[in-house]
Amino acid sequence: MKVIKFYGAEGKLKLRVDTLDDLWTLQRIIFAGDLVKSESVRRFRSNEGDKGELKDVVIMVRVEKTEFDKNANRLRVMGKIVEGKPLDYIRLNSYHTLNIAPGDVLDIMKNEWHNYLVDVIRNAVSDTKKARLGLIVVDEEKAVPAYLLGYGVEFKNEIYSQLSKRMSQKDFVEQQKKYFQAILDMAAEMRVDTVIIAGPGFTKDDVKAFGEDNGSIKKTGKKLIFEKTSDTERTGVYELIKSDKVALLLQKERIRIEFKIMEEFLNGLDSGKSKSGADEVNAAIENYGASLLLVNDSVLGDPKMQAVLANAEKNKIRIEVFNSNDEVGVQLHAFNDIASVV
Repeated sequence: MKVIKFYGAEGKLKLRVDTLDDLWTLQRIIFAGDLVKSESVRRFRSNEGDKGELKDVVIMVRVEKTEFDKNANRLRVMGKIVEGKPLDYIRLNSYHTLNIAPGDVLDIMKNEWHNYLVDVIRNAVSDTKKARLGLIVVDEEKAVPAYLLGYGVEFKNEIYSQLSKRMSQKDFVEQQKKYFQAILDMAAEMRVDTVIIAGPGFTKDDVKAFGEDNGSIKKTGKKLIFEKTSDTERTGVYELIKSDKVALLLQKERIRIEFKIMEEFLNGLDSGKSKSGADEVNAAIENYGASLLLVNDSVLGDPKMQAVLANAEKNKIRIEVFNSNDEVGVQLHAFNDIASVV
């Protein structure tokens, strides 16, 4: 996600969506009553019997609801049109759905941008720049390393095996070992916790066997995952990124962080250091008995929750927003969707 302009006093934020995670973030911070403007497509009919044709338009809607369409990788923002152009192709006060996708630019207007909402955006921008996974696609000739960042892929310098069929068997085996070690050294140097080593054929498996035999895998200090791709070019990296394995890894990492915070809350229940529910949490804030708030994204638009969060914000208390659809979010729902920890 990239913030293009932010006019806090005017309540206006202009940003570009880069990833699917950004869509999830937007759903958390766009509420009923907000104004959202973006480019869209609308069917224009010159008369009632006309089938009409699709026209490119810019439309602003007053939001009534949002819906994350996982199958289409779109965030659907639904509401009544309050502004748009060209005027010939729109009808004010009629309903329209903005389909927001990665690459789109939109404006979000609120009466007030609370700090905890700005923090959600700030964290999304930070995550976009952060290396999330290390990827190395390998075959018997070369290894192509890359980082998966929030906004895309950053390729690093390739290394070559320097193997040749002209070598003696002894020299070939020695050079092959050097190549395998170079791949594992590369993984060790990557500034991530998890590295996926993948490729066609048996090279990835040979690297794994080599590293297990001499202890090099353990010495990397990384979690190494070995997968299959169809080639070792950059297309192999992109193939890997689109795989279910990578999607699951990213989801698990986010959930791991949330589990750690939830565990801290649960550990404080018996001692009375942890509170749940809007009223108890607000009382804890007033009595200086809270240093951290946990809240589900599904209730961010609730006026009562907003009052509690505004109070926490005024008292400079850290606020962590959970995905209500994740396992931890479901667990927090059992505690009335909001909780606090001393």
